[in-house]
Amino acid sequence: MRAAIYDRVEPPMPATLPLRLNQACSQRSATAFLALGVPLALLALVAVVAIAREAVLMPEARALLQQRPTLALEILAAVGFLIYLVVLPSRRLLARLTTTRTVDIANGVVTVNEGSHFRKWSWSAPLGSYCGVAHNVRASLSGSRHEIILLHPEREKSILLCVAPRTSQAEVERTATLLGHKQIASSELYRFKGLWPRISTQPLPEATHA
Repeated sequence: MRAAIYDRVEPPMPATLPLRLNQACSQRSATAFLALGVPLALLALVAVVAIAREAVLMPEARALLQQRPTLALEILAAVGFLIYLVVLPSRRLLARLTTTRTVDIANGVVTVNEGSHFRKWSWSAPLGSYCGVAHNVRASLSGSRHEIILLHPEREKSILLCVAPRTSQAEVERTATLLGHKQIASSELYRFKGLWPRISTQPLPEATHA
């Protein structure tokens, strides 16, 4: 799960190694959004049932769909897109309500244990495989939050070290030093796409002319 989904980290600021971080999501905001999403999901379900009923039971509708098969495809695509718009946010909100993460950094290894009501999983990575520590400011409808992130080339392995209303430059530098890494620009967060290799920044060799 992406680091951005978590908005509570204990302890609030890394202090010493070995380090254990307990991460979770704010259930209050997720519950509020879910309370809005469930009625929308029910309305979408009612709309789908109504469309299906018209298509199956009404002779005029069946005749029209037989005459214009592309219309049936358009309706199915619209219904599928509507379901996607409702189901995907609801699924993410459920994940926010149930998922927790424990991060252990010790002996040069980052070990992560994640779990929910449905399953548990874990993974680890060498601390040396990380690229550095970034200070990122994330804006949302509820305001902005400052994050200190231990960045990995595989985005899913990046670690949220701290989240707070404000973070000083001194705290970012101290955290980077604690982990034996340098501070890198927050723009580096968007250079890595999953498992894709890092794009080389070395200049191309000049072409030779005969």
